[in-house]
Amino acid sequence: MGASRQAGIPISVKLILATSVVVATAVGIVTWFARTTIDDITATQIGEREKDGLKAIERSSDLIVSNAAVALSFPLPNHVEADIQLVLEEAIKRDVEKRLTWIGVVESKVLTYAAPRDKKPAEAEVGRLVRLLHDAENTRETKDRAAAGGVVRASLGGSEWVYRAPITGANVKDSYVLIGVSTADLERRIREDLETAQDDASAARARALLVSLVVLAIGILLAAIQGAQLARPIKGLTAQAERIGSGDLSLRVADDRRDELGVLARTFNVMADAIAELLQEQAQKASLEKEMELARQVQQAMLPPDDLDSHGSLKVVGYCMPASSCGGDWWTYRKLSNGRMLLVVGDATGHGIHSAMIAATARGAVEALSGIDERLLTPEQVLRAIDSAIRQVGDHNVLMTAFAAVFDSTNGVLHYANAGQNFPYVLRLDAARVLEGASIIAASGNPLGDRNIAVEIRRGSLQLNPGDLFVCFTDGVVERANPAGKLFGDRKLRSTLTGRSLADASALLVLRDALISALAEHGETAIPEDDMTFVFCQYDPVPPARQSVRRGAA
Repeated sequence: MGASRQAGIPISVKLILATSVVVATAVGIVTWFARTTIDDITATQIGEREKDGLKAIERSSDLIVSNAAVALSFPLPNHVEADIQLVLEEAIKRDVEKRLTWIGVVESKVLTYAAPRDKKPAEAEVGRLVRLLHDAENTRETKDRAAAGGVVRASLGGSEWVYRAPITGANVKDSYVLIGVSTADLERRIREDLETAQDDASAARARALLVSLVVLAIGILLAAIQGAQLARPIKGLTAQAERIGSGDLSLRVADDRRDELGVLARTFNVMADAIAELLQEQAQKASLEKEMELARQVQQAMLPPDDLDSHGSLKVVGYCMPASSCGGDWWTYRKLSNGRMLLVVGDATGHGIHSAMIAATARGAVEALSGIDERLLTPEQVLRAIDSAIRQVGDHNVLMTAFAAVFDSTNGVLHYANAGQNFPYVLRLDAARVLEGASIIAASGNPLGDRNIAVEIRRGSLQLNPGDLFVCFTDGVVERANPAGKLFGDRKLRSTLTGRSLADASALLVLRDALISALAEHGETAIPEDDMTFVFCQYDPVPPARQSVRRGAA
């Protein structure tokens, strides 16, 4: 199972790959940007150099053609050929850059003088040049130039240009100086500079690429180191998590780092300690719950069965429900000789295992007393035996309210004793065997087990009529609360019991279930805060007429 969890790509490899991709992307972007910038700068510099060169040629050519036009304004009107030719040749000589290919004088659209003579344009070529210059005059740039100095230029295509300047003076009309200018040398030098710049740019790109590769290698190396440093504690945390998942809580991971992984490691160790404590608590809780369940089973086994029982003319059935696993409520009855029956109901303070032990001690006292001599089982003596048994239990006072009664099924006489228990009821049967008005047996006393005061028990006797129903209950019944805090109460208890039919023996079971349902319906979803116990005991002797019928049938 652990191997399957580790079958994926390790986190260190993922971290190295992710960091490498990020670094490679960043280096690639920087390299591309550097290369593009170098190319743009190179192209811009070459363009600026070409532009500056053309402007320099243009200024030089303007100066040559303008000076020649001024110099010819004196000899041209007199047609002194030697002086005119001298001016033209002198202009050729002054062209240090050797961009001037030829120079000539045009009179009325005819080339009359030129230098050097071997490069003199033909008449047809001169006519074309004149037309080109004429057309160039109409452009905005040429008009601006003409307004500034009267010089006009036109491109002959490629690297060849022609410039024109007017010759002014007396007796001079429609005369111009034309020069031919070549920019081939400039273009050659620009090409050489471009090649040199491209070589420099290539070298710069190579250096940038080398630096980028070095940076990339360093980034990958640092990513590998960092990934290994991070993967080691993460691997330890993963192993710890697997050990915790498999139930091994003995080992701990190193938690001396001062970063988030250190916090996580310390959290893992604290979690392992907490889980170990929790498992121990759960084990103890499970053991305690098991013991509580056993105690509940023992306590329930100590209670009388849920079935209806009878003894002579007496019928008895009860119900006991603890608020938790175990409770302090209990009840029991003993069938005595001569048709008599002992009934005891007790309620120890609180609920839970402590109260259950007190209840068991009280019940044991009743059982011990009944095993000695039946004549000792008077209601008062039973309560005093319970008081003596629980008074010395534990370091603190343990209180218990209790009610004991001895019924005589032969004559319906009830002898009772009460020690702080709720007043029992006696409900009468009408002629239709329906329960009607309840009367209270008002006898009380102080609870049993109090070391600070002497026990005080109220006792008395009562004559039951045939069909009378005796009802004894603990305070958990009338104090059963609903979610709103409203108690069940004595009034609702009496109203639940009255008006019910007791036509036969099974009707007592129906009456018990009806009271249980009424308590549950009243409490709704609220958890009971106290144990609930009640007992029904009916004195129901067989009438003489019914006895005669039975003897006849026999």
